Amino acid sequence: MTVVRSRVFVVDRREGNTLVVVGDDDRAIDVPAAHVPKSCRVEGAVLRIPLDQDGVPRWEDARRDRAEERQRIADLSQRAEKLRRSDPGGDIVL
Repeated sequence: MTVVRSRVFVVDRREGNTLVVVGDDDRAIDVPAAHVPKSCRVEGAVLRIPLDQDGVPRWEDARRDRAEERQRIADLSQRAEKLRRSDPGGDIVL
C-alpha cells in the first residue's frame, strides 16, 4: 500500500510573482506563483501539498481544500464571537 504524505498550507498573501504560504507549523515559505495551480493562488486558500519521497513539497500538484477553508472560517468566527461576548468594553479613553 502506497501512503501519500502531504502538508497543509494557507496562502497568506501574494507579493508580485510570489505566494507567501504559511504551514500549520506557522512557518512562512515563499513559492513562485507559477509553480502553483491557478485555482490555488487565492489569499486564504487552504492547500494540501503532496510531498515527494524526500519530503519536498510538490507545489504543482497542490489541491485546494474548500471544506477545510469553510471549517477554519467557521472556527475563527466562533472565536471572534466568544471574544466579543466576553469584552466588557469601555477600556479606551480618548
